[in-house]
Amino acid sequence: MSHVYSPSRHKEKKEVVSDKKMKEIMNERRWQYVDLGISDESLKENFDFLNDAVVIRSGAEGIPLMTTTGIYGPIKPYQKVRLEQGTGRGSVVKVEEEYTEEHSLLDELKERRINAKVPKKGNALKVQAKWVSGKDGGGLPSVGNSANVFGATGSLLVNETEIDFPVLDIHHKDFDETLKYYGAKILKPGESFHMGFNKPLFGMEYDTSLPGYIQDYVMKSYGGGGLFVEHHPFPHIWFPNPTEEEKSTNICRILLGRIIESKEEQERDNRESWEENKCPERHGNKLQPEYHFTVFRFPSDGHAIAVDECCIHNDSFCNGKQVVFLANTDANTVALRETAPFKNLRISEQETPHK
Repeated sequence: MSHVYSPSRHKEKKEVVSDKKMKEIMNERRWQYVDLGISDESLKENFDFLNDAVVIRSGAEGIPLMTTTGIYGPIKPYQKVRLEQGTGRGSVVKVEEEYTEEHSLLDELKERRINAKVPKKGNALKVQAKWVSGKDGGGLPSVGNSANVFGATGSLLVNETEIDFPVLDIHHKDFDETLKYYGAKILKPGESFHMGFNKPLFGMEYDTSLPGYIQDYVMKSYGGGGLFVEHHPFPHIWFPNPTEEEKSTNICRILLGRIIESKEEQERDNRESWEENKCPERHGNKLQPEYHFTVFRFPSDGHAIAVDECCIHNDSFCNGKQVVFLANTDANTVALRETAPFKNLRISEQETPHK
């Protein structure tokens, strides 16, 4: 659960929701488990966007497999903050300074990606794949309504019959070096940072504690329609937020991806990646585009992972409570689809009867 599709985002004139209407909506079942860790003012000003982000995703039997359990923040553009585990108003996002001009985390993420080395063998899966967005004809009409907070879901046409993503634990010797390659960084417990993004980032907490979210929702046609990846022009932070009793079973595994580019494309990409609210045009080899993918696992003890805007990612492999920081922008989401060529393909000449 990463990006939020908000139908009201592109309206020329946005209407402020009335208190009566807001109360009526918040009486719906999907709002009943939400802990409000934001001010009344922030809630009302951003209600349309936040309301679209509040979901319950259920399996075929109606059992909720993913529930929205909190809204925190936001992290504002010029603030210096740290993240702390907890629930209730004033928790999770702790503001240390309301205004700072120090080097931003967003700039650091871009610098890490630019200067990183290609992952060592075994630390990333390399696949040949074609990214076709929903707008470009890759749409999946079978994806269920509750999964469609992402907007039009396209297809990542993968030329493989089997996919096996490598998982790097935080204690792996190449963890940080591989994380750099994707424009990402681990945040230590209590680490302060200045995000430096030009829009507020709201922390949406989702709970996938019950087993079966992947097999009984994500991979089903009535649910997620298959494993998806996406990118969007805002940075992400994933912050596990379990209670003390839940820490031993709370697992956070984030899948990150990157298209493989030529040296010339990479240089252009490096320049364009600094533009605000826009992702670089990343095509790789147009005839045979290839991608790297790695899953990163980190503990639920106050650590977090931050990724650069436009980084390819998926968070479906998390289990438990995770706070995901989101901004109100568009996104490009695709579901993985197999396109391996037939191994046995032939044509048979037929005798043409003479008249």
